[in-house]
Amino acid sequence: MQSLIYKVFTRKFSLSLKADALLYLNDVIDQRGMDSQGAAKWLEVLADTWTKREEGKPLVELDPLKELVAALASGGAPGCSADGVSASSEHHAKPGAGSDLFTVISAFDVPAWWFDAGKKKFVKPFEDKSEDILASSEAKAALFRQRYDLLKQRVLRNENFMPVTFSDEDKDRFYKLSTIDSLQGRQGDHFLLFGMLSQLEEGRLFLEDKAGSIELDFSAMKGSRAPANGLFTESCFVLVDGYVDDDVFKVEEIGLPPPESKEKTRAAFPNINFFGGRPSLRTEAQLRASEVANDNGIVVLSDVWLDKQETMDALRTLFEGFSHSTPPIAFIFIGDFSSRPFVPGSGETAQYRDNLSALGQLIGGFQDIARTSHFVFVPGSNDPWGQGALPKPPIAEFFTKKLGSRLANATFTTNPCRIKYCTHEIVVFREDLLKRIRRNSVLPPAEGTEIVKHLVRTVIDEGHLCPLPQRIRPIYWAYDHSMRLYPIPDVLILADRFDSYSINYEGCQCINPGSFSAGGFSFFMYYPVSRTSQYSQIPKK
Repeated sequence: MQSLIYKVFTRKFSLSLKADALLYLNDVIDQRGMDSQGAAKWLEVLADTWTKREEGKPLVELDPLKELVAALASGGAPGCSADGVSASSEHHAKPGAGSDLFTVISAFDVPAWWFDAGKKKFVKPFEDKSEDILASSEAKAALFRQRYDLLKQRVLRNENFMPVTFSDEDKDRFYKLSTIDSLQGRQGDHFLLFGMLSQLEEGRLFLEDKAGSIELDFSAMKGSRAPANGLFTESCFVLVDGYVDDDVFKVEEIGLPPPESKEKTRAAFPNINFFGGRPSLRTEAQLRASEVANDNGIVVLSDVWLDKQETMDALRTLFEGFSHSTPPIAFIFIGDFSSRPFVPGSGETAQYRDNLSALGQLIGGFQDIARTSHFVFVPGSNDPWGQGALPKPPIAEFFTKKLGSRLANATFTTNPCRIKYCTHEIVVFREDLLKRIRRNSVLPPAEGTEIVKHLVRTVIDEGHLCPLPQRIRPIYWAYDHSMRLYPIPDVLILADRFDSYSINYEGCQCINPGSFSAGGFSFFMYYPVSRTSQYSQIPKK
């Protein structure tokens, strides 16, 4: 059997087994009396699970291997018997039955990965200071370098930038990126540059890359050469095409970096857990089966003002409606949870806590929902506490203790946050982003396209939830990686006070539920199996 173990672990999954680990696997196969076919299936499940849980760690050691074998044998992956072979397809775990089916990931727990341009692979930061919310000044420079390196490697892997032959005729069909330092002494020649928009001098826009900077002139962009799609602000990374004239780059065309599908990213970096959370022991087929068996939808609400009686009445109507059917998978409550900004020391502390407690009392009256559904609470900018920078910490336990005690599955998390449900990766972000980006745009958007489509394209193509200058929307330097959208998630919830919308872009369902309390009690339902969303509204009494 040792040759079979070698074939599966080393040749198929590129893993190296220590001698004692190899002997251990051989003994387990003998003890369980597996034949060659059964052993091969079990070894593949084991190796695949090791790769996911250990984030591609190539050396398989005995102790963690024993833990993994024990977890699989004890039912860590439903549908697997002790010999690791699929035993039954009738058992489908419910979302509340296992923590690996529905997991909420705090922004402060998102793994940090840096792209090493020299090695052309992702590596862990050399100094892990993830516990320091206030990082050193070097972290600010690293923040923009990492955004640049991550997006540039994505651009260079795009099919339009990868010539497959060496013939001059075919090379002309592909784009070639130049660096800013290579423009010296080449007046009048056309170049395609990639870099970050910045205002190094008052009223003058520059393009920066790791090699230098150059002033931009947009006067040559007229008519059909206006920006095709997207919203452009300082700190955005862009592709610009044009020529050099008197040490100024005359821009003829500008665009966002081309997006990359989630499947292509995973294929390029198969063993890296970008999203965070502990990988499930269940196979993808088992996770999809659980989705099909429990497709009751996820409810998304934003701006739920608990200090307004009409909001509480609407929520009662909402829960009454769901009480007559199977409870939803989850309710995602997104702030603000008060119509007025929370001011510490203003005497509103007790009232804010009582409002959350009243919500808990209301939900507790619907026992099936309170016991079965997951509840996720994401703070808004007017909720306590936070220092005005992103990510925003969860609402303190002082306010949420009574509410949490009435719910079987309640999570008070950060803004933004991530949710992993079976095979779905969901990102939630509460920010009036459209207003901020439009106010700080340096170029007018193209006409004829809905403004929300420009916004969605900008956020996903930039691979970042908030591509704004630090002075406009501060981000903790050590946690900028938690704002990334790489790979593209399955669902992106951009909770904004702008009108509700649901747009599918590059396989990502982008949802804005709008304001629940100020928008006529509207909300969205998302259905994981069909990957569709549905706008809903509670009628006013």
